Amino acid sequence: MGKNDKVMSEIFSVAGKYILEGGDIPRMTGDADQITAIRRATLASRRLYEALCSENATLDTVTTMMEEKRKAAAQFKMILGRDWRF
Repeated sequence: MGKNDKVMSEIFSVAGKYILEGGDIPRMTGDADQITAIRRATLASRRLYEALCSENATLDTVTTMMEEKRKAAAQFKMILGRDWRF
């Protein structure tokens, strides 16, 4: 496993924990565009997860959040060259 693979593995591990458990997103350093793409995808996935777990979410709300997550995942892939796992 190369250095880049280890970094991506850590990113996905931290993102998965945040999506499922909430809390604070850890601070990251590095390329601003990459960090923005990671944060956007992670936050969009968390919001969608929360809506899906909510008894008050409407189909319109969930559909909107799915579209936001799809756009964030596309940006993540464009900038980082990897598919967003969540």
